[in-house]
Amino acid sequence: MMEATDTARPGVGTLLRDLNQASPAGLVEVCAAWLRRHLSAQACVLLLADYGEVSLEPVPDVGASPSTGRQDMMDSAAGVAYREQRRVHQPAEQDPAQVVVYLPVSIRTERLGVLEVTLPGRSLGRDVANVLDDVSQVLGYVLAGARRYTDKFETLRRRRELGLAAEIQWDLLPTLAYELPGFSIAGALEPAYDIGGDSFDYAVSAHQLTISITDGAGHGIRAALLAGLACTAMRNVRRSQASIADQAAAANRHLAEQFPGPSFVTGLLIELEVATGAGTVLNAGHPPPLLLRHGTVTELQIPPNVPLGLFRDTTYSVHPIHLQPGDRLLLISDGITEAHRSGGSDFGYRRLNELFRAHSDLSPAEFVRNLTRTVIGYRDGELTDDATAVCLDWHPRRTADN
Repeated sequence: MMEATDTARPGVGTLLRDLNQASPAGLVEVCAAWLRRHLSAQACVLLLADYGEVSLEPVPDVGASPSTGRQDMMDSAAGVAYREQRRVHQPAEQDPAQVVVYLPVSIRTERLGVLEVTLPGRSLGRDVANVLDDVSQVLGYVLAGARRYTDKFETLRRRRELGLAAEIQWDLLPTLAYELPGFSIAGALEPAYDIGGDSFDYAVSAHQLTISITDGAGHGIRAALLAGLACTAMRNVRRSQASIADQAAAANRHLAEQFPGPSFVTGLLIELEVATGAGTVLNAGHPPPLLLRHGTVTELQIPPNVPLGLFRDTTYSVHPIHLQPGDRLLLISDGITEAHRSGGSDFGYRRLNELFRAHSDLSPAEFVRNLTRTVIGYRDGELTDDATAVCLDWHPRRTADN
């Protein structure tokens, strides 16, 4: 099937060049042709995660696998590969002499989908597995770049029509998950197809990590415009090396000028030194973050300032924060804790704390997916307010002294 890893793996460079020259419609077919040539692959199918991370949606007309179709996130081998971010393989249903391999397609820890490859032979050797890993990683970076010049893949991710407010909010978001040796971060928003006022943002430099979560008052397009203006104003001054106090002041000023009256945005901003975990936090009328340390959950009671946009000349104060190795921090919007069944009680902090503690073994990306799905389930599938969560794991690189 292939001679050796050393002879086959350099060929990934030719795959990258071919993908770079292909049209959006041909990316997966180029990948399939390369796998047929080098690994005698029988089929190659790309499955993309839908916006709500409920299913994996096939890119059409790119493979001959009889199993190709919508894959359930919780009840399929492809879903296992996506959720656990690991290679999964099993005998092909139509021909047990073949093996179907599911490979996570990701960029660092941002999960895009799964590549399904059908190969001859029931075993999956290490050399072949290494080549498949290379191919899925290359495809991930190519797909991320393709978002800038085609709607093809974003369209395929939609199980149903995306609301206009949600369209605005999704285009504002940073990469949904990211990881460096010192930390891992991920965020999720629900209802994915109808979000209006919630947003989050973060930025990483050589020395600093800045995180924000915001919630625009109200629902729909106006709330999305409020949140969009707040996020963009903070980014604008952040990129001029401004502190989080200056970022909040800029967002507050622009909101007050453009949306005079009772409109406002709540927010929580955090600035951390990458090397030490020490930094500052600012609360603009937002729910407090949760800290999981050594198995104990604590609500960090940050003295609140008034929300952004109410009073043009508000001065925003910051407070110290210091994460320790192994800490997990959770930022939420009130749509998490205030979600409730008709006539029933709120989801509340007690349930949130228990879930936060019980699922400490999950990666940040899988934890926020699990949390937002749990809140939706608690609401019997229908949310009346946006529910947003951002999870940060702090695991600084160990030095010779520790």
